[in-house]
Amino acid sequence: MPKNSILSKMPIDLGDNLKLRFATPDDVDALTEFNVRLHEAEDAGPNVKDLMSGNHPTCNASDFTVVEDTTTGKIVSSMCLISQTWTYSGIPFEFGQPEFVATEAEYRRRGLVRKQFEVIHALSEARRELMQGITGIPWYYRMFGYEMTLDMEAELVIDGIHIPAVKDGETETCRLRSRTDADNAFIQDLYAHAIESQVFACPRSPELWEYEFNGRSADSGARMEWLLIEDTEGTRLGYVQHLQWCYDGWGEGKDTDANFIVMRMELKPGVGYLHLAPSLLRELWKKAKATPIAVESKASAAAGIQFMLGREHPFYTVLPKSIVRKDLPYSWYIRIPNLIAFLRHIQPALEKHLIGTVAEGYTGELKMSFYRSGIRFTFEQGCITKLTDWTPEDIEDGDAVFPDLTFLHLLCGRCRIEELDANFVDCWTKNTTTAVLLNCLFPEFKSEIWHL
Repeated sequence: MPKNSILSKMPIDLGDNLKLRFATPDDVDALTEFNVRLHEAEDAGPNVKDLMSGNHPTCNASDFTVVEDTTTGKIVSSMCLISQTWTYSGIPFEFGQPEFVATEAEYRRRGLVRKQFEVIHALSEARRELMQGITGIPWYYRMFGYEMTLDMEAELVIDGIHIPAVKDGETETCRLRSRTDADNAFIQDLYAHAIESQVFACPRSPELWEYEFNGRSADSGARMEWLLIEDTEGTRLGYVQHLQWCYDGWGEGKDTDANFIVMRMELKPGVGYLHLAPSLLRELWKKAKATPIAVESKASAAAGIQFMLGREHPFYTVLPKSIVRKDLPYSWYIRIPNLIAFLRHIQPALEKHLIGTVAEGYTGELKMSFYRSGIRFTFEQGCITKLTDWTPEDIEDGDAVFPDLTFLHLLCGRCRIEELDANFVDCWTKNTTTAVLLNCLFPEFKSEIWHL
């Protein structure tokens, strides 16, 4: 590592009897108790243990940072980095996910989290991770260079009272059964096929698949379970991925009804939802009523089925609008430390995005200004021949202008150019050609990422 890297200075004396260091396996019990208490979530304990156990394919104890009060030996602040590989329209890139950020109340406002982010970001850079993303409370992570720009947890809920009953003379078209290891390859193939069309996705290596199927602790909140969708003769049609407990409504202000949480649902090519939907809903509702309620839940029984499949999913199109409730998505916090490096890495995908659009075969120049810096694209017959840094000489220079981190909303597919123009007065495009080109280069993302 570079001599001037903060990593080479670890452990670091922070003053006031506080020391910043990497965790070791000896910290497992203390960090488990710390995270359960600070996050007020029982399943945080098994999640932390799994990440620190040495059995997780991409994370171990030394990926946690801790701030220790040397007078007591007590851990007073901590976070971690979960490294993984994501794809952008099929192009793999390394991604770092900071998580489990917490500080004891009496030690807050001392810059402990900021200093740990310096370490985590340096560690992520050393691993050549082009993007970092974190899930967390509103606003907070903006202080560390993040912007809320990538969809997560868009919800569609169907209450149990709206599950359609079997009509006279109606024959069920499918059934559900639990996964066995003999189904693993089928699930992997369907997942790989499904994420081919997603702008952002998180593929799994064989080691990660084995960990997902059989490696996570039984009481981990990150553990997923699978149900196989079969026709009445036992032919596999697809799968449902769900959480192992029913949970209360997520987020402040939500009701306390517990729902059965469906995280992914895929059908194999050649099979559609229209014929299966009523039977599939009834089968899911049976499973919902038989699924345990999370320990921390205030509910006593499942109230409905909560689909977390993104803003859009083929299954949603066949559901009567009168029986569903939709919530807009929350958002990942995203940080891209070197934007031009990321854009160069995904350049083949950007060129591919133009194919089949009105911008196919485009020739010309595109200057994107961030006011104090900028990026210049040169296109020749739909190919990007140059992608370079560019410095605007005036605040009105450029074909498109993006203040602060607003460009990430476009790159991550959360907003279109017209939405950014409408919501940020100092964000604008010079003409229709620029707006159309940018929307074609950076398509919408309305799915859900199954991250590590």
